[in-house]
Amino acid sequence: MNKHVVTLIKLLVVALLMWLVFRTIPFEDQLVRKADPTAKETIETVDIVGSWKQTPLRYRVVGDAVEREIRLGPQQDGSVIAIQPAFQTYWRNLDPWLFALGAACYFVTALIAGVRWWWLLRVTGTDVSLWEALRFTWIGIFFNTAMPGSTGGDVVKALYIMKRCPGHRVQVMVSVIVDRVLGLGSLALLGAIVVLFALDRFATIAIGIWGVILGVGLLGTVAFSKRLRSLVRLNALLQRLPPRLGHVLRLIDQAVFAYRSHKWVIVGSLLTGVGNHIVSVLGVYLLGEAIGVGLPPLEYFVLIPIINIVSAVPLMPNGWGIGEWLYGGLFAKYGAVHLGGGAMAEAAMSTRGVALSLLYRIHLTCWSLLGGVVVLLEKDRVTKADLDREAAREDDDEDDDTPVDPHGGRG
Repeated sequence: MNKHVVTLIKLLVVALLMWLVFRTIPFEDQLVRKADPTAKETIETVDIVGSWKQTPLRYRVVGDAVEREIRLGPQQDGSVIAIQPAFQTYWRNLDPWLFALGAACYFVTALIAGVRWWWLLRVTGTDVSLWEALRFTWIGIFFNTAMPGSTGGDVVKALYIMKRCPGHRVQVMVSVIVDRVLGLGSLALLGAIVVLFALDRFATIAIGIWGVILGVGLLGTVAFSKRLRSLVRLNALLQRLPPRLGHVLRLIDQAVFAYRSHKWVIVGSLLTGVGNHIVSVLGVYLLGEAIGVGLPPLEYFVLIPIINIVSAVPLMPNGWGIGEWLYGGLFAKYGAVHLGGGAMAEAAMSTRGVALSLLYRIHLTCWSLLGGVVVLLEKDRVTKADLDREAAREDDDEDDDTPVDPHGGRG
């Protein structure tokens, strides 16, 4: 299929997702009244004055300059009054200190991710410095804003590291893949552990996330076990694949197998990833508290790993569209109970989830500008000519399909 057609289809899918998300999101503050619990609610469009969490609530009716006050909840006449803030109202009341703390958490996670990747690079026998690994990590973060999925920047990061280490092209490329797999695996592991503390509420999520853990575990076992590789006839299976795909997978398989003698590095990287994701989810929680989402911390540690894993699917840059859909849907489903339940509580939590998702992604885009500065200062930038040479080199390697020495070069 033509790549332009594929791109168009992706754009249409994301546009549909965004439309589905925002068609139920209020863009005006609404005062909701119910004469009694069984009565139909009446909605009045208002403008909240100040914070939407203040008691009593101050507001103006649209078209009326008079400022009014009202206490929310049950009224003396038996009616109930609630407020449904608009999407942008949550942002307008953002707590700057909590936001700053949440944003700082992301900076810390980026540094830890760079250190972990550097550790994996050292195993391949390269002389890449920690500073170089951190530079390329930030370059990857920058290109995540323009490449599909939340992992698209890994492609550019791989090109930079292959250009830096021409004698270890396959090994350093695989270090990027292994780092990403370990990152997703540690994210799933965090969610799998936390979900055990709330199985009664997250049974379906528990099945899904433990399925991911099982899949990653099986892949790792097959990758590192000579007996299993022989039992499933892995080499024979790779030989039967189309030439180009089979060639690439054989190179990756040989390079991944080189990590077999460094199991503690893999285990250490996995555990480091779990700790890193704890900081990452904490950052999202702080951003949520900054706008007043009102979801308990435990539920962030169950829902955010799921959202981040699915958002890694290479559909659109940084997971736009998919993230908003998941935040809105999951926060509505599992967070409404904390607002008393019911359709109005689900709508409120959906709005808060989408507001948090957009705030989170915009703040990531701002951080990525730091990577953009690194790209501008990079003396040996990856160019289109480098991409063409890499493609030609892959064609040459495919024609000369000899085994790869795990320590660089050809065997």
